[in-house]
Amino acid sequence: MSHDSSVKVWRMTDLNDAEMLKGTYVHHIYPWHSHEEVSLGLVLEGAIHLRTRSRDGIAKAGSFTLINAEEAHYGTPVNEEGWRCRTIHLDLDMVKSVAEDLRKWVPASTIAFVGPTFDDPLAARELLELHKRSESDTSALDRQSWLITLIARLLLRHSDANVWIPDQVREPLAVDRARTYLAEHLAEKVTLDALSARSGIPPFQLLRAFQQNVGLTPHAFQTQARVREARRLLREQQPLADIAATTGFADQAHLTRTFKAIMGMTPGQYRTASHAG
Repeated sequence: MSHDSSVKVWRMTDLNDAEMLKGTYVHHIYPWHSHEEVSLGLVLEGAIHLRTRSRDGIAKAGSFTLINAEEAHYGTPVNEEGWRCRTIHLDLDMVKSVAEDLRKWVPASTIAFVGPTFDDPLAARELLELHKRSESDTSALDRQSWLITLIARLLLRHSDANVWIPDQVREPLAVDRARTYLAEHLAEKVTLDALSARSGIPPFQLLRAFQQNVGLTPHAFQTQARVREARRLLREQQPLADIAATTGFADQAHLTRTFKAIMGMTPGQYRTASHAG
């Protein structure tokens, strides 16, 4: 780990303007303070001792950190090496929206997460994947799906809210509407909210129903549909740049990476093989 403190900050408009932080903190002590957003974090190296007015704990490598909006907290390094972490400052409205979806099953109490730190490997993996995707060329639909799933997990496992979801959420008509919309709008940057509106059910409910019916997330289905259309256009000998634009990929390089991941060959290799003989 670096011996110097450093931090990078950026914002994600497609995640309700969430603030993303990636930093290394050495000899840094947080005074008592609070944020207007919910703070979600993952310690990657080192350790920090976090305190709120009612709880405290040591967040070490792999630990999840969670501070409620407007919750006063204080942090000190456990040793002189400090800690390295990734953090998301998330608008409380995003949490409320997911909670409202879960409340359709059982009335919930006021939202309050139980922090400031805990071990939850699945939540840690989801936060890390989401954070990495905020630095890549993945779609808004993909990032929003990861965030909604993470928030739901935290509400269900680490909050005082009385929320619950059934094991099965089929909604075949809603899923069919979502599949059709994705297939017919390959070139568009479809958001989860837009897909939810088209399907007629809330975002988290749609994510669960879609995966249970299709076996894929909406983003994975969209990517598959784009690659299938790219295959058809390759057989028609259309230029790669045109195919990338038509099928919704950011550029030719994005098309090539995704196509190879799914097909095991580049678009050029596929074009050649499909016309061999």
